Amino acid sequence: MSKSILRKNKKLKILLSPLLVILAVILLPSAGMALIFLPLIFALAVSLVNSNHLKVRSKPLGVMIAIGQSYGVFLGMAIVLYILDEFMPEMYMSANRFDYKGIALVTIGGYLAGLLLFYFYSFLFRVENLRISFLYITVCYIFVVAVMHIFSKNEFLQFGVEKFTSFLISWLIFMSFAYSLSMNDEGMFKFLKKDWDSKN
Repeated sequence: MSKSILRKNKKLKILLSPLLVILAVILLPSAGMALIFLPLIFALAVSLVNSNHLKVRSKPLGVMIAIGQSYGVFLGMAIVLYILDEFMPEMYMSANRFDYKGIALVTIGGYLAGLLLFYFYSFLFRVENLRISFLYITVCYIFVVAVMHIFSKNEFLQFGVEKFTSFLISWLIFMSFAYSLSMNDEGMFKFLKKDWDSKN
């Protein structure tokens, strides 16, 4: 019954993934555990809600592959950022000599991780329009940066390592929304067209 409701209600499916991320993060007892389980939470929130878009016949296998891809991209991006951090020169702002190299790397890395993971997901899930999907991811990532800027006491480039977990959680919420929106892209366009036709 619940599966049939999700199949019919595209808007509910799009919103369910980020809601599941928020619920799972709330239930985690500590920030340290959150860092370990965030790739798992993200993969489950996206793949379980959009299991009907999996290309593989076995749904459990598809979910397991999504989890592996999620951990692979997160770990790979962390290694790349660590190497870049070691070899890149320090980047200081002339005004207060604040080193923003680490923040710049995390910001760029977060965006690339969103694009790269979805690229791998596109081999596992049916996606109607890859180009539009990358646009959704870009717009949602802008919201990630904006949220960190608004809710940080200081400027965004100074939110520091102590807010890194908040950045990741914000990333998961908005990226899960972007991924679900992309996988239900056809349904969304039909809804918008139907709404437009009803007004004319």
